Amino acid sequence: MGLTHEGQGGIELVLDPDLGELRPQDIAAPETVEELKISFHANGDYKLSSRMGRNSESIDRATVTGPRPADISEPRIMAELLLPTHLPRATRQLSKRDIVLDISMAPPPPHRCAISCMPTERLERFLATDSCMWDTSEWECIDALITGSLAWVWTFRKSRNDRELPERFIVFLPGFPKWGRQINGGI
Repeated sequence: MGLTHEGQGGIELVLDPDLGELRPQDIAAPETVEELKISFHANGDYKLSSRMGRNSESIDRATVTGPRPADISEPRIMAELLLPTHLPRATRQLSKRDIVLDISMAPPPPHRCAISCMPTERLERFLATDSCMWDTSEWECIDALITGSLAWVWTFRKSRNDRELPERFIVFLPGFPKWGRQINGGI
């Protein structure tokens, strides 16, 4: 999955079960200028375009490990994006593989976009109800991409917990941080 926005970005916080709360000054996390990209790999690695490492000799794409998509049997949040004050207009033509959400009827910001994965039958059961996907939502707009027995669901929403508008995209990627190997003779 990629977003059609190029901008400056970096790591603001890493929660590691062994190392605790890590800020950019605790790790090597150079800021980048590139398109925001999130990739969900079949082996359970979820990667951002941002880069990080335990030190400057082990920098790689920011990666967390979660369940393999094929093993997901219950709805699972894969990523959540807090959206900036201004969403950029897409600069490329739409393709058959693009997810398009019409938010023209959305209430005023702040907004977020949750990306979740679930078995297709769970999505079908949810869509048969008149409830929101997320219990903190005041408003939602949903679309999904079905791949085999899984539904990848994009929920553009307004959460009653949001009070401030970020200046840039903020991405939450749940899982366990995966640290790169040291290069130049390291392990």
